[in-house]
Amino acid sequence: MSTALAIERTRPGEVRVGGRLGFAEAGAALARSGEVVEGGREVAVDIAALAGIDSATLAVLLAWAARARAAGGSLRYIAAPDGLRALARLCDSEGLLGLTPAAALPRGGPDTIAAS
Repeated sequence: MSTALAIERTRPGEVRVGGRLGFAEAGAALARSGEVVEGGREVAVDIAALAGIDSATLAVLLAWAARARAAGGSLRYIAAPDGLRALARLCDSEGLLGLTPAAALPRGGPDTIAAS
């Protein structure tokens, strides 16, 4: 059972996003961009606990990254779930999210994606 979308600032420059983020939650998630974007600074966004991943999830992550860039900052997505990585590869959006293709990762490689 998935939970409601939760966005928690763990410290300056770090945010944890968890819970369900799919089509039904996308509008509300976009409205909460200010909880993720910190003006002109880089923010590490831990997305390991995301659930309900679909193409709307990709759209929200891309929109958050675009809003961060527009504000002079950037987002660095950390611990992307395997399902999100697979969907990004299928949708050919790995580069837009800053994902390293799995084939290019060293065995047991990094689980960090950067959107800048």
